[in-house]
Amino acid sequence: MKYFKLLPLVLVFALAYACSSEAAAPAAQSAAPAAPQAPAAAAAPEAAAAATHTAKAQVQPVKPTVGAGAVSASPIQPIAPTPGAVVKAKETTGVKKGGTLIWALEAPVKAIDPVWTTATVTWRSSQMVYDSLQRLDTKYQYQNNGFDSWEQSSDGLLWTFKLSDRMKFHDGSKVTATDVQQSAFRWADRITAGIQMFKRSVEGNFSDKSLTVVDAKTLTLNLKEPYPALSMGFSEAPFIMKAAVAKGTDAHSRVSQDGYDGSTYISSGPYVLKKWVPGYRFEYEAHQGWVGNVPEGESVWVDGVNVVEVPDKTTLLAGLKTGKIDYATSGASEQYPDLAADPNMKMLVAAPGTPILLLNHTKSPFKYLNARRSIQAAQDAEKLMAVHGPKELWSVCHAIFLCGTPGESDANKALYNQANLTLAQEYRDKFVAESGWDLASDTIEMVSNTSYQSHRDRSLINIARIREIGFLINMTMTDWATAVTIRQNKDAWDIFHTGCCGVPSNNPVMNWYLSPKTYGWHTNQTIIDLQAQYTKETTDAGRKKVLDAVQESYYDQVTHISPGQSNVYHVWRATTNGPHDYAISTRLTNTWMDK
Repeated sequence: MKYFKLLPLVLVFALAYACSSEAAAPAAQSAAPAAPQAPAAAAAPEAAAAATHTAKAQVQPVKPTVGAGAVSASPIQPIAPTPGAVVKAKETTGVKKGGTLIWALEAPVKAIDPVWTTATVTWRSSQMVYDSLQRLDTKYQYQNNGFDSWEQSSDGLLWTFKLSDRMKFHDGSKVTATDVQQSAFRWADRITAGIQMFKRSVEGNFSDKSLTVVDAKTLTLNLKEPYPALSMGFSEAPFIMKAAVAKGTDAHSRVSQDGYDGSTYISSGPYVLKKWVPGYRFEYEAHQGWVGNVPEGESVWVDGVNVVEVPDKTTLLAGLKTGKIDYATSGASEQYPDLAADPNMKMLVAAPGTPILLLNHTKSPFKYLNARRSIQAAQDAEKLMAVHGPKELWSVCHAIFLCGTPGESDANKALYNQANLTLAQEYRDKFVAESGWDLASDTIEMVSNTSYQSHRDRSLINIARIREIGFLINMTMTDWATAVTIRQNKDAWDIFHTGCCGVPSNNPVMNWYLSPKTYGWHTNQTIIDLQAQYTKETTDAGRKKVLDAVQESYYDQVTHISPGQSNVYHVWRATTNGPHDYAISTRLTNTWMDK
C-alpha cells in the first residue's frame, strides 16, 4: 500500500455563514487524490431556455477587499479572499495564561446539535466543544486533525485510516474508530459530500461493510468504484460524538437536550461545556492537555470562556466599549465605522458569504417553476444588499459560488438582478393558470427573524416587492432560534430568509443548500446529477465546467435566490489577543488576555 498524507480538503460547508443561517499553493501531490471536477458537457440547460426568461486585522480602520483577493488555480482548494488580514496567534513566549474571556454571541442558541441545524450560532458554540477529522488553518486550507495516516490500495478501492492518539473525550476516554464511524454516518446523511462518498461504497449506504471498524484505532472504507473526492467526505465535519449518541439519534432529529447535565454533548475539542442555559449563556472550561493539529499549532491559554447571548446591538456596543465584553461575532453593520475607528478595538472582516432566500419546493406555490421565476424576476439586488450597511461589507454579485474566487461563473448571469415587475407578473399569471392558485385568498408564508438585522431588513423589502407582484403574503418575524425550529417543518413556510455558504463551501458538493436533503428540499435533478459528476472530476477544467453548469441550472430552475455577497465582522477589545476565524469555526484557541 502507498502512504498518503491527508489532502488539504476541498473547502467544507462551514457553515453556514449567517446560516443563521467558510492562490493557495497547490496541495502536496503526495496527498490523497485531488477532489472532483466538472462534467464535460454536463447536462446544462440550453442557452435558449435561459433566453425565455431573461425579457481588520490589527490595524484600524480595516478596509476589507470584498469579493477579491488571492485565489487558487483550482476551484477545489481556494483560500479565502482576503477581506481583512487574519490575525496570527501570539507566540507562547508572550502569553499571559488564565482568566475567563467573555464572548458575546449574536443570537440566542436553543439547539446545540450541530448536525441537526445549520445555524451559525450553533456551529460557533459546537466548534468550542467538538473535535473533527480535519481543521481549517488560518489560510483556509484543510489540515489533518484526527488521523495519523491514510493508506490507499493500488486500485483505489480500499482506504485504511489510523486515528491519532491525541484525541480524547472530555471524560478522559479515547476517541475510538467506532465513535468516528457512527459520527461519520450521522453527518453524511445530511451533506452531499458524505452522501456521494457512501454511494460509492460496497454497500452503497451507511453500513459496517462500507466503513469498517478494524480495531480501536483503525477504520477501512470499502469502495466499489474509486472516489477522487474522498477527502471531501472527511471534512471539518463530521463532529466527533460518542458512538452511542451518534448512533442513537437520526440525522434529521435533534440529540436530546432534556435535563442537560454536561454529559451528552461532549467531544474531544478544546473546551468542555460545563453549563448551558438555553437562549442565554454557555460556560466553558479549558480541556486540560488539549493540543490542536493545524500547522500554526493550537492551544488553550485561558481558563474558560463564558458566552453570553447579546442580540441587542446597542447593548453589545456598550459592553465592548466598557470592557464587559471581550469579543463579539457578527457586529452590527451600522456600528462598523465607529468600531473600526476606535483604537481600543481590533477587527476581522470574515470571508464573504451569500444571503439567500430559501424557497420551499415541497408544496405550492414554489413546487411550481413559474412561481419561483416570478419571485426571481422581481429581485432588486442593489436594494436587498444595501441593508448590509457600508459598501465595504457587501457587493452585488451574480456568482452563487462567490465573485473573486475560482468558483465565479457568468452562467445565466442575465437572470440575476432583473428587477422586472412586469416579467414577474407574467410568470405569476402562468403559475396561476397551471396551479389554480387564488390570488384573492391563497397566501405565501414567509419566515424571517429579528436576530440578524440584514435578514429582517431584506425580508421587509421582499414582502413589499412580492405584494407588488400581486401575491398575498404573511410574515412570521421571530428570534433566530425560533426561526430555525420553524424551518425544520416543511409545512410551516414557503420563503425563509437566511445566509449561506462562504468560501469553505463554494463548490456544488459542500454547499449546504444545494443538498436536496436540507431546507428547501429542492428537486433540481440536473444539479443532483452534476454533484455526482463533480466528485468524479480530477482536473480544474472539468470542475469548472461543472460549476458553470450548476449555476446555469440554479438560475434556470430557480433552486433558491441569492441576491449578492456580504461580509460579517468580528470585533474584540485590544486587551484580547489572538482571535482568529477558521471560516466561521471560531474556537478561541491561541487566544489570551492582557489584563
